[in-house]
Amino acid sequence: MIKQIRRIIHLSGKYKTSLRLSYFFSLLRSLCTYSPYMLSVYIIKLLYEKEMTSGKVGIMIAVIAALFVGQVLFSYLSDRLQSTAGYKLFSDLRIKLGEKLRHMPMGFFTDGNIGKISTVLAVDMGFIESNCMNTISSFVGDLCSEILIIGFMTFLHPLLGALTLVVAIMIVIAGNFAMKHEQGEADGKQALNEELSSHVLEYIEGMGVIKSYNMVESESTDIEKAFEKMKKECIAFERKVTPNLRILEFVNLLGVVLVISLCIGLYGAGELERFRTLAVCIFSFGVFKPIKEVYLQVTRFAVMNSSLDRIEELFELEVLDEKDISTIPDRAPVGTPEIEFKDVSFAYEKESVLENVSFKVEKNTMAALVGPSGGGKSTVASLLTRFWDVESGKIMIRGVDIRDVPMENLMDNISVVFQKVYLFKDSIYNNIRMGRPDATREEIIECARKARCMEFIDKLPYGIDTVIGEGGASLSGGEAQRVSIARCILKDSPIVILDEATASIDADNEAYIQEALDELCLGKTLLVIAHRLNTIKNADVVYKVMNKTVA
Repeated sequence: MIKQIRRIIHLSGKYKTSLRLSYFFSLLRSLCTYSPYMLSVYIIKLLYEKEMTSGKVGIMIAVIAALFVGQVLFSYLSDRLQSTAGYKLFSDLRIKLGEKLRHMPMGFFTDGNIGKISTVLAVDMGFIESNCMNTISSFVGDLCSEILIIGFMTFLHPLLGALTLVVAIMIVIAGNFAMKHEQGEADGKQALNEELSSHVLEYIEGMGVIKSYNMVESESTDIEKAFEKMKKECIAFERKVTPNLRILEFVNLLGVVLVISLCIGLYGAGELERFRTLAVCIFSFGVFKPIKEVYLQVTRFAVMNSSLDRIEELFELEVLDEKDISTIPDRAPVGTPEIEFKDVSFAYEKESVLENVSFKVEKNTMAALVGPSGGGKSTVASLLTRFWDVESGKIMIRGVDIRDVPMENLMDNISVVFQKVYLFKDSIYNNIRMGRPDATREEIIECARKARCMEFIDKLPYGIDTVIGEGGASLSGGEAQRVSIARCILKDSPIVILDEATASIDADNEAYIQEALDELCLGKTLLVIAHRLNTIKNADVVYKVMNKTVA
């Protein structure tokens, strides 16, 4: 368990001082909690020897009251420090993870990994910050309290101290065995949480298809099976860990019996005074309480350890290698193309998609990529935006290798209009404003006008300030596409990638979108991925992408 505490402290960064201070107050709280046990021995002595006076009663009441106030105060300080540090720590970790995900290759964001990300953010981090931070703080105090009790028992009689130490060690051994046994079970339980998250996300995302093919009942059966599996795993987990807790209880009770037996034996041998014997017998049930409380949390620590493994696993993933060697110039040197692929090869895992591909796109021209589905057209666009990195060769913009510039500099030069548009649950105004956050309201409205958005915006209850559903759910596909084009117009990047931008648009919307695209592409370098011939009829050059090559 000390290992887990050290892991949390190592993870806590700038909050280390707050956590360590909370452990100190937890120690003081424990001292205030268990000091009355020791004080009671002295009270019994005074009563037994008939030396208790009203003055001493007043002093005892004052001391016990002070200890009670101290317990409440130190408990408040400890909980406040560790809870505040815990919530701030995991808030920062979530932001840090989000920052890391920004720089992950797009190939990472598969359904399985999305489930893992969701589980780590919602389950693993949530479990530690809500359930474990208090436990860690209490662990430190309880451990120190047990040491204090062992010292006090040694003061009463060396044999009592030795026996208390031996039983405490037995509880530690039993607890460590339990934790080692439960760690594997905790790993499996957390992995199943991840699997369940993936099932739920897949079910929700596919709801439209499920309903359209009348598969609600069959698909519901699948997700019900996933929930049933999770239920059985949780029950099995509890059944496997419960015996370990009973062992801890047994060792604790055995230790109490041994302490009482030894105490009575020492009294019979004349080595222990009667009042001390009486005090030990009365309060022996609390002798091993601190160390027992530590190891009763063994299941929680096992799950926490598994959660920390999963959190660290995400943070250890390799991101795209970003360099800050140079920046993309505003203008290409004379004779240098705007975009150049030079002997580029790329594979998804082991499946080769492009091999030694070379082509150029000149400034202010339109280059079209055509070819069969799965031929690699979208891969070309994804490599240009560094959603993935090439395996060999170079991709250059104005003569600069895109791997040598920061991602921010690269994306300042490129705008992408995707076939599948995603808009955020926010106002249309703010969705367009993402293209350039410092834009004025007048500029944003002008871009909406150029993208032919005002035709439908003017009909909305709050105009451009109308909040739309997540993913643009409250807009039609064509309307959502025009908002995304307005966003790109506002961004005003010199290179525009159109990835099947009109492929799934109805005829009524296509005219509007084509007008919007004309506004977007004015004076820009275009890379167009398309199946429809009318989309590329004005192309300056057409490249055919198939059989892993571009010709």
